[in-house]
Amino acid sequence: MIGSTPGEIVADERGAALPLLALILLVLLGSAAMAIDLGWLFWQSIEIQHGADAAALAGVVYEPDQRLQAHTVATASALQNGFDEAAASTTVAVVDFGDDPAAVQTDGMLRVTITHKVPTFFMKAFGLDDFDIKRTALAEYVLPLALGSPEQTFGNDPATGNEPGFWANINGTYEAKAGGNRYSSACLNDEEDDPCTPNPEWRASSGWGTADALGGYLYGIEVEEGSSAGLEVEIFNGPIYAIYKNKDAPPPATGTGNFAGDVKRNDGWTVNAVTWFMLYGPDPTPYDSTDGNELLCSVAYDARVSTAPGDSPPSSDAYAGDFPGWNNGWLEFDQVPQGILNDMWDNMAATEEGIAYGGCGAGFDRGPGIYLLRVLNQQDPVGDWHASNNYSLRVSSAGPVQPTIAGIGDMAMTAARNTPTTEFFLARVEERYAGKDMTIELWDVGDIKGPGSDSFTILTGTGAGLDCDWVATSTTPPSNKTSGSGPCTINASAKKFNNELITITVEIEDDYTCSGDACWFRIRYDYVGLVKDTTTWTAYITGNPIRLVE
Repeated sequence: MIGSTPGEIVADERGAALPLLALILLVLLGSAAMAIDLGWLFWQSIEIQHGADAAALAGVVYEPDQRLQAHTVATASALQNGFDEAAASTTVAVVDFGDDPAAVQTDGMLRVTITHKVPTFFMKAFGLDDFDIKRTALAEYVLPLALGSPEQTFGNDPATGNEPGFWANINGTYEAKAGGNRYSSACLNDEEDDPCTPNPEWRASSGWGTADALGGYLYGIEVEEGSSAGLEVEIFNGPIYAIYKNKDAPPPATGTGNFAGDVKRNDGWTVNAVTWFMLYGPDPTPYDSTDGNELLCSVAYDARVSTAPGDSPPSSDAYAGDFPGWNNGWLEFDQVPQGILNDMWDNMAATEEGIAYGGCGAGFDRGPGIYLLRVLNQQDPVGDWHASNNYSLRVSSAGPVQPTIAGIGDMAMTAARNTPTTEFFLARVEERYAGKDMTIELWDVGDIKGPGSDSFTILTGTGAGLDCDWVATSTTPPSNKTSGSGPCTINASAKKFNNELITITVEIEDDYTCSGDACWFRIRYDYVGLVKDTTTWTAYITGNPIRLVE
């Protein structure tokens, strides 16, 4: 300043810096407060998103058949994660296809939106007391595909002449996977003299006759509203057939087991094998029998022991006595009197001759829904016996609409035909799967006995051809791989895919539509010789069965 001394100038500058420093400190403190609040709000947004994700995943497993339960469980899950829809600060909106088709794409989806009022800390000084944070999650439940049959009968019914050309199949525990049954065989190959080489895909059975049973194969019995009264489930040819493996040595004099499946022939042979059929009532998650489904009925059959290796088809008394001698009867039913065929259907509710454990009585009526039927075997750890069976299942009710039965997710079956072309129902592909990929797995398919060119083709429910990509992989040395793409017709001559897995990928069109039986994709066999093919089919929509879409 003019006229001021140097000391006066310094004093004036020092005084001006203090307000500036205070202002800078205020800005820094405000920034720190803002950062703390923003970090808090960001963290809370993550928590709200997690709550929406968890609620959508928890509820979607009840779609589409148990919509009310889906909403209830989703809301309860949100509450468990700290978001109470009854609180003034929170809203939980649960929406499915029935509520708003524009909010979700299919009836297997559930959307949960959580809006939560989050209080601030330091922003209150600026008049910002809280923020509304909104997060949404869309979950999808890809239901297991129904396989094999849109009808009341799964497999042939020689008693009525309804013969789609296949039988349901289950092998004994120590039968070889190479025989065609992918999941019920504990061994990879038929090793009579060597220890069993474990099959890594074996579904070990346990809990026989209890609600906690595991293993085997599942069938879904679909019962409509008002049609569960008088529900009946019947089994054709239930017992497993057993043959002693080593034909050059005498069979063991006694078995090693001690349960209901011990079957002793008059000459001292024994085999320890039981086939179980277990019926469960419907529940909100119908395709999982391990989460509390009511066990309605258990039926068990002792094994049938063949009279000798290589038995010829039966005479009229083939099913007389305690040890009927028909082993390969699944292909020659025309040689059996009609009366015997009629008697081979066993009602699970009744006490039937030949059932070792069963006779459940009436009272299967548990309302509409998916009733599960589990079929599994129980066998001692002895590899001396061949054990296999081909059977059929039949359902009916007193209601106006008859129930249907189909395999769930996968099925073991035996194709038995001597006509040059046969079509089988493969899988029910509903409109909800438009735009998705379907994976089909065929294990050990194409054991066709004929000198000519044999093939199979994947078709839509209307009989239209499809394009696909496929790869076949051998699971035993020497390992090899073949593949192809284009029209989905695959040559299977000369047991080309014996002991191999064919994986087929089909793109379902974005505009795919269907209704009724036209939703059932099919597989057509074209062959020159006799087909006598035990195989395992699996079909599913690609992707995790329960997943977040957004």
